[in-house]
Amino acid sequence: MIALSFKCRCQILRRVNKDEGPYTKHSNPSRPPDGALAIRRQSIPDEFKGSSVVELMKKEGTTLGLTVSGGVDKDGKPRVSNLRQAGIAARSDQLNVGDYIKSVNGINLTKFRHDEIISLLKNVGERVVLEVEYELPPVSVQGSGVMFKNVEVTLHKEGNTFGFVIRGGAHEDRNKSRPVVITTIRPGGPADREGTVKPGDRLLSIDGIRLHGTSHAEAMSILKQCGQEATLLIEYDVSIMDSIATASGPLLVEVAKSLGSSLGLALNTSMYFNKQVIIIDKVKPASIADRCGALHAGDHILSVDGTSMEYCTLAEATQLLASACEHVKMEILPNHQTRLALKGPEHVKVQRSTRTLPWESSSANNNSNFLPYQHYNTYHPDQSQRHQASKHHKTSPNNPHLFWFEVIFSFCRLVSWAERKIERN
Repeated sequence: MIALSFKCRCQILRRVNKDEGPYTKHSNPSRPPDGALAIRRQSIPDEFKGSSVVELMKKEGTTLGLTVSGGVDKDGKPRVSNLRQAGIAARSDQLNVGDYIKSVNGINLTKFRHDEIISLLKNVGERVVLEVEYELPPVSVQGSGVMFKNVEVTLHKEGNTFGFVIRGGAHEDRNKSRPVVITTIRPGGPADREGTVKPGDRLLSIDGIRLHGTSHAEAMSILKQCGQEATLLIEYDVSIMDSIATASGPLLVEVAKSLGSSLGLALNTSMYFNKQVIIIDKVKPASIADRCGALHAGDHILSVDGTSMEYCTLAEATQLLASACEHVKMEILPNHQTRLALKGPEHVKVQRSTRTLPWESSSANNNSNFLPYQHYNTYHPDQSQRHQASKHHKTSPNNPHLFWFEVIFSFCRLVSWAERKIERN
């Protein structure tokens, strides 16, 4: 058996501790917040730097719900170090943890101390315009172990957003141009509840409007102006598992997922050599199973986390898979291997039988043009033992169907031979 391990990255929800204040630095410095690589840098290299303008509206006496660290007297440029899950900033779906804040309502923050930045954000008013810089998403390249697939997803807006942050887009500097990439899925938002879209997916179109060649600002505008329900065309990565295609025998596949999430597999039963087996009936597009590239419709599932499927009902197998932990270990027999045993002519051995027919010895010398009946027996390579046990049964006159077939065929041959001899005479 070949062991194959694949780790699928899934968004794992985490609880955020309460902050000391609405805009102060996170109180637990030993636990770095989630976010882009940029959060660990003092600045972003220019060739990887993107920028956008974020407009937020808040009522008097409320806060934006974001934590800002940094300042001229602190550890570098001011940046977003945390977003409260239910806060205004988080629900706007325009900011990521790690974004640098260049200005607030046109006021440059380059020379501001940390406490001055906090004071400015508290007293800025109801309309807040932030100029932010961020690290551009990496460019996905098809090939080298990755292929692209597309899927359509229908989402319903909630607060005029779909629950994800986009970055990238066309840029006047071609080196900075990117596809429109979904970088963050907001926990509990529409996209998160629907479950198909994942960070790193590319947004190709919105209600049929292609985003190729659109800037980040233009893509944001299309998202805001579309209806409450929109159909999004998403491009996602699928791993190419060469080891699956070339492997022989059962495989052990390990898939990592977040607790409670679904692999995206629908199971069914099938008959294989007169025995019921559990198979993968369908793989949901863009699911964890689809993206990992190791699981396909038709694969036989032999075991899940060490539990054999041999005597499991379909309901039991489905429940076992649904209750699997974050690391699911499945022993499978890939679909292409199961087809080998049932496939057509190239996997059926055909031999000439050595049995001598009654008329061959007496007629061969008299008529060289006469071609005697050639009898063949067939068997499947995997059923050779069964063939040996039934070989005599197949060729014995005790088999009425075969016996009468040979009698009729022999009679026809003899009539044909007699007619030819009469014609010659």
